[in-house]
Amino acid sequence: MNRNRSGNPFKSHKYPLRVRLFFATARTFFGILGRVAPMLTGKLALRLFMTPPRFPARRRESVAEQNSDHQFQQINGQRIAVYRWGEGEPILFSHGWGGRGSHFHALVEIIVEAGYQAVTFDAPAHGQSSGKRTNMLEVTTTLVALAGSLGPLKAVIGHSFGSGIALLAMNRFQIEAEKLILFSCFDDIYWVTDQFGEAFAMNQRVIGAMRDEAQRRYAKLLGKTWQWRDLSPLKTIQTIEHEILLLHDRQDLEVPYHHAENLLAVARQARLHTTNGLGHKKILRDQSCLQTCLEFIQQPLSGIPVTNSRGSTDDQNHQQ
Repeated sequence: MNRNRSGNPFKSHKYPLRVRLFFATARTFFGILGRVAPMLTGKLALRLFMTPPRFPARRRESVAEQNSDHQFQQINGQRIAVYRWGEGEPILFSHGWGGRGSHFHALVEIIVEAGYQAVTFDAPAHGQSSGKRTNMLEVTTTLVALAGSLGPLKAVIGHSFGSGIALLAMNRFQIEAEKLILFSCFDDIYWVTDQFGEAFAMNQRVIGAMRDEAQRRYAKLLGKTWQWRDLSPLKTIQTIEHEILLLHDRQDLEVPYHHAENLLAVARQARLHTTNGLGHKKILRDQSCLQTCLEFIQQPLSGIPVTNSRGSTDDQNHQQ
């Protein structure tokens, strides 16, 4: 498999000056402490690893939230912000790290116009939900609880980190959903931790200690013991029998395009919709992508033409 390491989700943002100064200070701190006390540094690294950045909602996101049926639900001890629009068969959305449910506002609009109910949520420690830190396991159990309250789902839609969450939820808890749509999905959880370590100048002993601490601290959070490889989309996607639509941009600087190619290669039944020039986030608002998603939801996968948002047709299919 292509394991090109270009792109880093922890360094690709255009952060403000104060955030860049924090990165510089943290790199010095972890670089020095990691050489003399890797176990302690690993514990401190885990705390940072589980702390998502919080950004204010953009205007369109705020409008979408205001126009929703907005409620707070207590899930696993957290106060979770849940947003609903429309009526009909429910479609559940799972946003990316540092994101919020209203990031899907453009797709929500087209889904609701087509007669479906759209349901998004702010993950723990994101948006309007409670908490300062969270992790992939906690967000997965949050999504599972919401899915259980909605009944059978027409589809689950994820973006980036949220795509990994959707796959893990379907793999571990077999939530009822006809189809799965994954925007900009990473392929390997080890890649995520390695990129995090590289961004903060952590050596491999520190990264290993961080993984060990997480596994010790959250050993039963998924209901049974787990290994890091169990969280990787490359593994979870192989167990999914549902129809899957992957969408990924060739110029994604946070999760490089080869991740999508690797996932397509091992999925049982998936299609890859490729775009050019949209990057990691604009792909969520591209009209061609939105239309492709709607057609995928409404029709059998085998009958949908998939066309590039930019440039020539790029229709890749894979069935095992």
